[in-house]
Amino acid sequence: MALTEEQRDVLRHPIRWFSKAEEDVIPRKELLGVLLATVGQSSMFGMAGANWFFHFCTNVLMLDPKIVGGMTGAMPVFDAVIDPVVGGVIDWHQFKDGRKLVPWIRNLAIPAAFMAFMLFVNWNISGTVYKVVYCVGIYLIWDTLYSFLNTSLLGLTAAISPHSKQRVRAVQWLDIGVLIGSFFPELLLPFLSGTGGNGSFGLNQQQIYLLFAAIMCGGGGLLFMTVTGTKERVTAMQGASRNPFVLIFNVLRHNHILLLFMVVDLVRAASPYVSEAYVYQQVTYNVGGKTIPASALMTIFMILAGLPGASLKLVAVKVIDRVGSMKRVLILAAITDVVTRVVACIIGISSIPRLVLVYVCETISNIPWGVYGIAQRAMISDSVDYVEWKTGQRTEGITMSARNLTGKLGAGLRRIVMGFCLDFIQYNPENVKLGIPQNAHCQKWAWPTYKLGTAFGALVSLIPLMMLNYPDSLKTQVESDLALRRAAAAQKVEMEVYTP
Repeated sequence: MALTEEQRDVLRHPIRWFSKAEEDVIPRKELLGVLLATVGQSSMFGMAGANWFFHFCTNVLMLDPKIVGGMTGAMPVFDAVIDPVVGGVIDWHQFKDGRKLVPWIRNLAIPAAFMAFMLFVNWNISGTVYKVVYCVGIYLIWDTLYSFLNTSLLGLTAAISPHSKQRVRAVQWLDIGVLIGSFFPELLLPFLSGTGGNGSFGLNQQQIYLLFAAIMCGGGGLLFMTVTGTKERVTAMQGASRNPFVLIFNVLRHNHILLLFMVVDLVRAASPYVSEAYVYQQVTYNVGGKTIPASALMTIFMILAGLPGASLKLVAVKVIDRVGSMKRVLILAAITDVVTRVVACIIGISSIPRLVLVYVCETISNIPWGVYGIAQRAMISDSVDYVEWKTGQRTEGITMSARNLTGKLGAGLRRIVMGFCLDFIQYNPENVKLGIPQNAHCQKWAWPTYKLGTAFGALVSLIPLMMLNYPDSLKTQVESDLALRRAAAAQKVEMEVYTP
């Protein structure tokens, strides 16, 4: 088949293709910057903000799971204070170049990467209290810096274009970046597999964590910087209120989309749960006289299972249009998640064929889930326009920091729940260090807790998802009215400038 002239131009000038754009269309080089920055953000959070820090504390620092659950679960109390402050500061402050989001990323990406790396340095501190004090102190510093970064990056999807269709494109690239960046920290699991506390290549778990922290956190900070050339095409028509309570009240009163998604996240986080790291490390298979850990096979199957959903992200806009609405996509993904997790729990992973069937279920679940994040983030970006339409205040900072706060509250709540669940199934980290299996009670309950607990959360989350209501007709009216207001505001400024 003959190539089109545009395809030939791409092959001749690939760099120019990334910067080429039509009028009112986000340049491809900016979309690429959003993608790479999100890869960095997800890699950093996947190490420092997700379950690996919990696992590091239990298996390297040898802290009791209940203590770790309480420690990491209590940290969101700090987030409850700092995140609204971060959002307010971002909304109030405007840098000299006229932007209010990108400069925060430029100034704070590298310091945040360094503090994330420090979380995984074992100084061989003696005493549980001193270990907890160190972990909490470093985490709170990192968490503050990360709040600015994450809020600014998410807010950029609302400020990058005044057109919802273009914002969906930005969210689409962002969500692809989340997928890629979230994958890299998961490579830790097979490297940690081993006996006597050792992992791959003769390294112990402490050394492996240090290596991955340097790559994921340091590399993540550098990738964050690729978004610094992005333009903010939507600016507030009036300055944000100096009163943070006014901004927060406006968001909470008028942004029902954000509030419902916050409920969804908290419902899912409160469900019974243990990380896959505590499940797959317990299972091994005998193949031709050789022992193969399930964790090693899991990495391969995880990649294969994620491919259909990941591919769907590339055509997410068309998929959403075909399904009919973003709300339908969200509901379909939740229902599929419930069904496939229940089926996978029944199948189990007692043999390699069963493990394959489990990942067939994962593959089916990942297909609609591949568009779920894009639909959710796009609706939250649209909600910024809706709040501006209702109040006159543009609140990317408060809106995205509230979203960020819920994510971290959910992560903290999940760690508290996981601490109790690990205690319930009688997981013992000393067994990992000694290279002996967990007890029968742990082996029996780890898998159903992992699968059915999350299925229950997905089932309950259907209630707030059903309540979402932002039809295309209202979205069109909001964008049209805001466009008229901005044109009138620009004309007023122009008259003031040229009036003697």
